Amino acid sequence: MRPVMKNPTVTAGGIRAGAPVVPRGKPRQIGLPQRALAGFATTMSELMGPRQTESFGILMYHRVADPVAGLARPTWNVPPERFGQQLEGLLSRGFEAWPLREVLAHHREGRPVPPKAFVITFDDGYENVYLHAFPILRQLELPATVFLATAYLDSREPFPSDDWSEAGSGNVPYTTWRPLTTEECREMHTSGLVELAAHTHTHADFRERPGDLLSDLRRCQRVLRDRFGIERATFAFPYGNKSDGFAGPELSAAAEEAGMLCSLTTEPELVRPGTSPFDWGRFAAEEHDTAGSLAAKLGGWHEAVRSLGHRLLGRRPRHELRRPYQIDSSDTARE
Repeated sequence: MRPVMKNPTVTAGGIRAGAPVVPRGKPRQIGLPQRALAGFATTMSELMGPRQTESFGILMYHRVADPVAGLARPTWNVPPERFGQQLEGLLSRGFEAWPLREVLAHHREGRPVPPKAFVITFDDGYENVYLHAFPILRQLELPATVFLATAYLDSREPFPSDDWSEAGSGNVPYTTWRPLTTEECREMHTSGLVELAAHTHTHADFRERPGDLLSDLRRCQRVLRDRFGIERATFAFPYGNKSDGFAGPELSAAAEEAGMLCSLTTEPELVRPGTSPFDWGRFAAEEHDTAGSLAAKLGGWHEAVRSLGHRLLGRRPRHELRRPYQIDSSDTARE
């Protein structure tokens, strides 16, 4: 997401109007060359199978909601029908969803993760994850992790970071943008399929502010412990790309000091043996993705073809071209 200024008006759950100021994004545009390369990666994956057999991938979802005809499509969204098709298609190709904590345990103990293992994650904590994604996860018996921005639990206002122009408007159902409730989280948590995890308390901009991230994560961890009994959480960075400074060594060190079990970025890359769980990347699962294109990402073909494309086109990846923006992000939300 490309950050721009946003002054939220969230007041539910103790969030003061106008704070915190956080980056927002604009929908990522995918050009013809990128689509062609992605198509080639998918074709190679379907013909050859996974290119990488000693690595695994983590998928990143946000919103799971149906678009409303005649209005701007929801950003960072996969409609429920497409979500189900993606997961069923991966299963039919031999992929197996693993809990994030289980792959972390294998990593700590030096045990390999089987070929075609992958992890399902959701960022922010939209109510539509409970309404639309959770029933599909239960039907298919697939584990997943939901990274919660805990300041906005039970809020009836949009996330301050929600970059969809219709979020909070009367034109669309509130279920397309509203945050999860505590009770919805409890139901998912007690199912045994869904792990609740940390996405900071405020989802603010912590670039070059590891001390503030540490404090915010401690508040997030307290909410997870007090409401759900989670003593040590897994964690994913908000925004999460390294080139813009939303992830990096100092911020990862703050996450580790806060007691997090990992700190996941949004870098589109596989998790390889020997890498630190405080620097693992994830692949965005998007509306245009099919099971085949996700298999190409999880199997290593997406990275390989993208690298080849950048060499042929003579440019660096899009996510490496972004530059930091000067954005105030005061940490003012209460638990």
